[in-house]
Amino acid sequence: DAVTPPSLRGAKYLAPYAHDGRFASLRDFIRNAIVNEFAGAEPSAQVVDALEAYVKEISFLPNPKLAASGRLTPQASDAAHRGEALFNKPFRHDAAMSCASCHQPTGVFVDHQVHDVGTGGWFKTPTLVNANFNAPYFHDGRFDSYGQLVGYFDRHFDLGLNDGERADLVAYLDAVGDAKEPTTRNTVQAELDEIAAFVSVLDTAIPARNGEVIALTVDAVGNEWRELGENFPPHSDTSVRGGLAERLRARGAVRGLVLTGDWGGARTALK
Repeated sequence: DAVTPPSLRGAKYLAPYAHDGRFASLRDFIRNAIVNEFAGAEPSAQVVDALEAYVKEISFLPNPKLAASGRLTPQASDAAHRGEALFNKPFRHDAAMSCASCHQPTGVFVDHQVHDVGTGGWFKTPTLVNANFNAPYFHDGRFDSYGQLVGYFDRHFDLGLNDGERADLVAYLDAVGDAKEPTTRNTVQAELDEIAAFVSVLDTAIPARNGEVIALTVDAVGNEWRELGENFPPHSDTSVRGGLAERLRARGAVRGLVLTGDWGGARTALK
């Protein structure tokens, strides 16, 4: 029963959670993933709260083709605008239904419900926002492209689409699912900025003597420092020399001081 990993973009708007929508809260979904799906130890409430807060900060990527109302902007193609009309058009055998009945444009293209669309069970409506980067599609990843999706729904709901209409719907889905900048190139500066963000947690955690958060932070910072030491600069780059030994010593110093309970020494090392 393999399932596709869901995107976390915009998760705070996409309840219920899991493909079958069995979790009303994001917090319960996260705990279940840790304890039941991956057989991890029961996490503390503090850890689950932190993970929930983190996931809620993962936003949809900006898309200049899509307005906040869920309507396409003039930047979308003519074919996509024709597809938008088809998306909102009532089905020929059921005037109460349309694609937009479940994928509601004004609600980030979800209705917060589960449906049986002929795929062997009841599954929640997935968002179409940024979906260009979420293939394969459906809970079990059975479709690799929008063309396959549109073809399936055309057959299952007997929509009676012609080739041009199917192409327009694909253009519409591609416009809704797009993003201005889906990826960013990793750099030394990006790694340093991430380390700084993680280390800032210690500004609060060390004075509060919060051992759990300190241990998590030290592990995260240690991993980032190790990656920096191993990968930046690349071995082929001769413009930057040295630094590996210093990074390793710094990592060891923070880990040793914090984990031995030398709070004063840890504050000094952090500074």
